[in-house]
Amino acid sequence: MRRLLIGFVALIVLIFLLCVATLCFGAVNIPFADVVQALFSPGADVSSNILWNLRIPRMIAAILAGASLAVSGLSLQTVFRNPLAGPFVLGISSGASLGVALALLAGIGFGSVGVLGSAALGALLVTLVVMFAATRFAQTGVLLIVGLLTGYFIDSIVSVLIAGNSSESLRVYVAWGMGSFGRVTLGDVWIFVVAVLVGLVMIGVSLRYLNAALLGDDFAHGLGLNVKRSKICVLLGASLLAGATTAFCGPVAFIGIAVPHLAYLLFKTTNHRVLLPGAALCGIALALLGGLFPASVPLNAVLSLVGVPVIMWVLVRGSGARM
Repeated sequence: MRRLLIGFVALIVLIFLLCVATLCFGAVNIPFADVVQALFSPGADVSSNILWNLRIPRMIAAILAGASLAVSGLSLQTVFRNPLAGPFVLGISSGASLGVALALLAGIGFGSVGVLGSAALGALLVTLVVMFAATRFAQTGVLLIVGLLTGYFIDSIVSVLIAGNSSESLRVYVAWGMGSFGRVTLGDVWIFVVAVLVGLVMIGVSLRYLNAALLGDDFAHGLGLNVKRSKICVLLGASLLAGATTAFCGPVAFIGIAVPHLAYLLFKTTNHRVLLPGAALCGIALALLGGLFPASVPLNAVLSLVGVPVIMWVLVRGSGARM
């Protein structure tokens, strides 16, 4: 219990410090006292404009994206009982990207409900493909191959769409595809928040199933759980979380696959009542850290510095102990 308390307190303090750094540092440094003043009594000065139009939306986007991808990745790893499963590896993020590409082709502006719906639908379709593959193949390695092939196939479709269209909407899509927390505006935040809350609730109501799923669906059946309904609920929630994040922030790699292992390493438990909030906090911290780098540094390049070593550690350790 003491270990859990220390872990949560440490993460909360780290997140607070990263939020302060996000608000204070950038192309224009703003003293902490001015940040506090602008937060509680916004004005028309330069500091207030920078904070409310740029840094606060970027901070909120990083918090939402980090928590969403971490919870989505943990849920997928549990459902498929595969330590390398995640929205990016399984092609779910690519499906969301295809939905965004099609939405932009149709002339729907970025950040609208239409783009979010298209991204969520694309993520869900890929999830269903992976879920179907999971029922046909027992080997987890085959599942990863199916996810990777699906992601490559979708990426090729997007490439064809880009090559065959020179409209401004596709130029926006290419810039969006680099991944960034800086495109979310205050007007978009509420849509992002609602989508994330719905996804988290769908996964949260299936906590008993997630804990039982580690021992197999037969064990979950023995506890009297409706496995099919719970699995669908979790997969829908995970798809919505990944789709919403991809719609607003672009394809963000490694948080979904690496953060669940960081949470397990920190808390040393398989209880999802601890792991889910722990993974969410770890994801928020990593996303905020990645967002501190200058815009000239690609976000996914920064996240790779953490994600790749974690995945290599999983492979070397054969970290199926949690699965």
